[in-house]
Amino acid sequence: MKFRICYPLFIFAIVLFFSCSEDTPNPKPSNPITGTTIIKLSKLEDALNNKNQKFVNLLNKIRGSVGTSGPGSKVIWSRKNTSGLGIYVSANHVINLNNWNSRNEGFIDPAKINWGVFVGSKIPPVSGKISLGNTLSASFPFYHPQIPASATNTTILPANDFYIGIIDNQKVIDNGLGQSPSLLQTKTPLEMYDPNNRTKMAQTWASVTPGDTIVALGYPQNKNSYPNGAVSSGTIYSDNDAENIITKLKLAGDEEGNIPYNSDVEFIAKAKGVAGMSGGGVFNKEGQLIGIMVRATKLNNEPILRVVRLSYIRSKIITFYNTLSSSDRTKFSFYIGEEL
Repeated sequence: MKFRICYPLFIFAIVLFFSCSEDTPNPKPSNPITGTTIIKLSKLEDALNNKNQKFVNLLNKIRGSVGTSGPGSKVIWSRKNTSGLGIYVSANHVINLNNWNSRNEGFIDPAKINWGVFVGSKIPPVSGKISLGNTLSASFPFYHPQIPASATNTTILPANDFYIGIIDNQKVIDNGLGQSPSLLQTKTPLEMYDPNNRTKMAQTWASVTPGDTIVALGYPQNKNSYPNGAVSSGTIYSDNDAENIITKLKLAGDEEGNIPYNSDVEFIAKAKGVAGMSGGGVFNKEGQLIGIMVRATKLNNEPILRVVRLSYIRSKIITFYNTLSSSDRTKFSFYIGEEL
């Protein structure tokens, strides 16, 4: 199936609403990474100066995986495929729904059809330097799930709000002009800052349970306050608590309350996210990817973060793969590889 990606027309729409009433349930009060429940959004450089070395080690394990996607974020899930390229995940509303030629579920072969882009695509330098600098990395949209015809960038449900892409080693200096990469280069594995080989581990992703600690990492649009990315940490609410939160948001008049909670698709965490962090990575205390940020709000002045589960994303990919012809399965598995 063919997609047509018309960059650089990005629309970013992480939804950040505020409510002034009702209490939220309390997840576990202690964060095993830092010893406290940290929900404050911090500059990445400040977080790396945290006194807790375990927390700093975790950040160094994961931060090379998270980069920018236009005005939003993306996260490299894995490099476990035939060519060792980067499989990344981001939010559909970051790429802009209207940039897809078709809203039907499908994929393209980026080594055969070139809709790759440089604009707005950055990942941390291989050296591990904090600043992304002005180097752009080639990004190739690969797969998206079914997108309802009625969905907009602000109303799309978490179940449909993700897509998969591929990153290779093509890079250019950002000169302010539109530049396009060559076809996806598959002969050289992606070089990236991954000191612990997190993206090559036997288990690059994980499921989650209520009370688990999370670390969320992305690139806010507010570059003055967060020039090198931002990080927050918190804990996951139970499904019952999450449903109660959505009910209370609806009663409070928060638009987030109009989007039902789906426990198979998402989880809700007591952690902070702001505009620009959509598509960014959410990790567990082992550094495994557990989801991507898609929506955020507040209830009783406490942060509410909605995260699409990586386990759900993976299940959708596998289901789609099983519907493909033999030849399309070969093309598809070349990029997704061992993560199927």
